[in-house]
Amino acid sequence: MLPLLLLLPIFLYAATPQEISEAKKSIQSLIRPLLPGSDKKVSKEMGNFQVDKCEKQKIDWMDVLLMKSRPTLVYKFKDGCDIQGSIEPKIFQSFPAALELRHMESYDHIQTQNKVTASFETRPLMNLEMREGKLKGKKGIVKFEADYAVRINPADKKNIVSENKGGEIRISEIYGEKVSIKETIKIE
Repeated sequence: MLPLLLLLPIFLYAATPQEISEAKKSIQSLIRPLLPGSDKKVSKEMGNFQVDKCEKQKIDWMDVLLMKSRPTLVYKFKDGCDIQGSIEPKIFQSFPAALELRHMESYDHIQTQNKVTASFETRPLMNLEMREGKLKGKKGIVKFEADYAVRINPADKKNIVSENKGGEIRISEIYGEKVSIKETIKIE
């Protein structure tokens, strides 16, 4: 009987499949605004949580990559935009992101330290690294990291992303319990 009682706290704090799904959606909501050309409709799997009608800032990603400009992305809650806060992406430097979330049952805040890097080839490859990520909610904190990559075509301003390479989310802790959840993602 004693071994069963020792396992009970693990089951009390384990995340539900819905909480893990919402964690993935929240992380994708932070990646989406930082990707060039990610202004298409959000998939139905996002449920009540929407970001497809958030302000679409025009960013000249080649100017950002060449360090000529530093855009600030500002989001406010409204119909179709369930994130609020601002992000100032920088190239080759860490920058914070902290957004409030709504219409999520489990989480209301996401924060990360990010870095955008690029390798200049025939077509530049832009990488987004998210570190020290935390999703906060009623039950506690989910810790994560994520990486995402796109190949860009600076000559085509309308379709700047020439190849969406996708990325990976790695969840390392849920409500104080160590876990190892890895999932590939692709934001269309």
